[in-house]
Amino acid sequence: MSEDDAGFASVLGEIPLFRPAREERRGRVSSTTLNPGDALPTKVVVDFGSTPEGPDLGPDLEIATRTWDRPDAPGEREIRGFCGERDLMERRTRDPLSGQSLGLPADAAWSSQTIEVDGVPHTFTVLATSHSWVAAALVGGFLVRVFTRAPGPESIALRRITSMSELEQVRGRG
Repeated sequence: MSEDDAGFASVLGEIPLFRPAREERRGRVSSTTLNPGDALPTKVVVDFGSTPEGPDLGPDLEIATRTWDRPDAPGEREIRGFCGERDLMERRTRDPLSGQSLGLPADAAWSSQTIEVDGVPHTFTVLATSHSWVAAALVGGFLVRVFTRAPGPESIALRRITSMSELEQVRGRG
């Protein structure tokens, strides 16, 4: 295990990272957000099916975990904002010059879907557009967001990543 992997293994013990329950590929940590002075990231993104060395088609599926450190549970506004943030990133990546990218597209539709996380059903808020499918919910004190290209999965269940062997080797940029 590399020094980077050993350091990241401690994150797995503190921040629940998830994978599709039936996914056999290893996940790739594609992004972390760390506030100055903090020992642990506030957000970690794990994707499945991305090819950083090849053409950027984006991941087949991406699961983000963000800490929620406020005393009250997030409201619908915060949950929808977490979904909308990812949809905006995808649209800006695919068409960075589009002036219409800042608002939700005309075909955006909100709904809810039950997704099992470690065998426990949770109600996720879902944003579906012609380009993306994004679902988010508060799970055990953490915001969990699932992203994939439209039309989205017919069904999905998540389970916690418990070992570094479920992730590709951590690769730094430098």
